Amino acid sequence: MLKVYGAMIARLRERLAPSGVNVGDLVITRDLDDLSQQIARGEVELVIETIFPTLVLQERSRRLEPALVVVRRGQREYRSVFFTKKDGPIRDLGDLRGRTLVLQALRSTSAFALPKAEIERAGLAMVPADDPRAGPAHVRYVLALAEINQAVWVLHGKGDAGAFNEGDWSALPERIRSQLRVFHETQPIVRGLLSFRAGLDPRVRRLGEEALLGLDDDDSGRGALALAAGITRFEPLTAGDRKSLRGLAALLRPRALR
Repeated sequence: MLKVYGAMIARLRERLAPSGVNVGDLVITRDLDDLSQQIARGEVELVIETIFPTLVLQERSRRLEPALVVVRRGQREYRSVFFTKKDGPIRDLGDLRGRTLVLQALRSTSAFALPKAEIERAGLAMVPADDPRAGPAHVRYVLALAEINQAVWVLHGKGDAGAFNEGDWSALPERIRSQLRVFHETQPIVRGLLSFRAGLDPRVRRLGEEALLGLDDDDSGRGALALAAGITRFEPLTAGDRKSLRGLAALLRPRALR
């Protein structure tokens, strides 16, 4: 992470130094609990994450405010796709009842939280496959830890269907994707969020936002952003983005991570 975000932090320092704003070092925490505590103590001022971890951090720290959209590799929004074997019997979300869904990891937005929210919106309940409560009325889930594993597990019968983002679907090797088909897509959500600690000096926050929004103005800034896990640019959150976040919050806050 030091290598990934080092150049971006260096460019921020250069842009903010003339205004007397110091940019501290990158903070690497053990987990979301550790990070939420550091936010609450005022030790972390800025966080870049996807929607799911951001909502968890908001809930746990009570001091995090999303401000900008993170555009990665030119993609502002994405959606999750549900897939199954090409010749399989599943046609819609209702057909997942009593079957096993292969997801990636509990902290993933597109390969756990968003599919879970979509399943609950369809009136179904999702439980771990090894949960003794799991029955024919539930959608059981297993975690494969990587997107390619999800696809292979579905192909080899370790699960009946899988779900991850549309970019991962497009990136599957053709020999695998040709044996699968998409049967459901979610509505799009923003790919990532940049959030500030609530209570940060308004002047510092304003200058920070301006510097971040301008990082893609020159080759040096664009190069630093590209090194930071493929960030293309930052954009302001729109009123529509904020409305979407409010609507997703109740569904995406994961009981599994509490």
